[in-house]
Amino acid sequence: MISAKTIGHEDDGVVNETPPWDPVVLLTWIFKWFLRIGFALVPSVAILYLYYFGNPTLRFVDYGFHELAIGVACSLSTFVSYITWRCYRHSGEPFLFWIALGLTGFTAIYLPHGILTRTADCNIWLFLIFGPASRVVMVACFFIALLQYGKPAHEAERRSKLVPLWLALCLFALVDALITGVIQSGAANVQLLRVVLEGLTIVFAMGSIILFFFRLSRFSSPLMWMYTLAMAAFAQASTSFLLASAWDHQWWLGHVISAAGFFILSYGIVEAFHTTRAFSTVYSQQEMMSRLEEANRELDRMASYDFLTGAANRRLFLQRVDEELARAERSGTPTALLLLDLDHFKTVNDGYGHQAGDMVLTAFVARIRDIVRLPDLIGRFGGEEFLVLLPNSNLQQAFVIAERIRKAMDRSPIAVSNGDLTITVSIGVAEFGQDGEDVASVLRKADQRLYVAKAGGRNQVISYADPTLD
Repeated sequence: MISAKTIGHEDDGVVNETPPWDPVVLLTWIFKWFLRIGFALVPSVAILYLYYFGNPTLRFVDYGFHELAIGVACSLSTFVSYITWRCYRHSGEPFLFWIALGLTGFTAIYLPHGILTRTADCNIWLFLIFGPASRVVMVACFFIALLQYGKPAHEAERRSKLVPLWLALCLFALVDALITGVIQSGAANVQLLRVVLEGLTIVFAMGSIILFFFRLSRFSSPLMWMYTLAMAAFAQASTSFLLASAWDHQWWLGHVISAAGFFILSYGIVEAFHTTRAFSTVYSQQEMMSRLEEANRELDRMASYDFLTGAANRRLFLQRVDEELARAERSGTPTALLLLDLDHFKTVNDGYGHQAGDMVLTAFVARIRDIVRLPDLIGRFGGEEFLVLLPNSNLQQAFVIAERIRKAMDRSPIAVSNGDLTITVSIGVAEFGQDGEDVASVLRKADQRLYVAKAGGRNQVISYADPTLD
């Protein structure tokens, strides 16, 4: 890659850096955070409204509708759990493994809540308790998932096994049986158990949010913001359930908020499935555009610079010459040109091999780069022939720079795989205006002076006119 010395000034098309402190940028960041927090807390507005202004005596008791809603919820949860498992088997992310377990656990424990709908009149607590139990298992798994975020992927053999999933299903079935046994025996304070389960759901959900903001927000993909919004929804849903009684509007609102969190998380999972199948490597549109622009810049760089030495190629060099000449004409400053040719370079390739020749060319450009200034540009015109554009330099100043390059080559051997080689360079120097008005004429003068240097014994710099050639 070409160094900053050759590409680091204003005519390279580099976008100016953003000022270190921009009030508009600061305000938009504040507004963006306000929107995120505001969106996350919308359910709380509905919860507070029903708490203060709702009529607690109003009930909506519809067994058929409830059974349909639970059936749809369990079906969708099963589907999204399967998609998550597919993503996990592809990427091996431990985060996705625990998300899949959480969704599976929710389905397995929540399903009896729908099945027992028509027993609500005779055993309300057995009907109700499966709801908070399913939510706490799900959100606890999601919290563990967040603890696993960013950890190394599971090996392919491990992620292909279904044993962990079957063990988890057996465990969830055991939880269903345990809940049923405890409630039927009357050995537990069911109201207290319900409060504890909903409280644990809030704790795990808020813990996930806090963990995300303090540990992961700078290193996570945009889909993790959806995960955080889902956790906020689950926490608020449990709050709504704690304030509700069966079949009132606050109770139904809790279902709606919980469903909203589920839909937000499901969207992130489906987005991951259709892109990278991993939560940690899915990018926002802005990030994708940034990466695309970066890739385009890299392609442009590859098309503009010599891949071996990092010097500008002929197209870029001539473009920059035109730009510098236009600037020099406006400012009245001189611009010079060096034409350099390594002496007897063919003998290097023939005697030491092309790999040694490549090492010589690379070292040669590196030495030039150490000598030239920030605005100067190094170009490769083919083989061992190079050009150096020297803005704000007259013929005498260019000669001094050329002499430094010549001495740097003459006095320091270049290490190659076969030993150390001392390679000299011949240089022709010309100045725009004094030696011609356009690129072709100045380049012709520099080439003529390079010819004089070669004919005169090589390893020298020529900047004066030869009457026999002019």
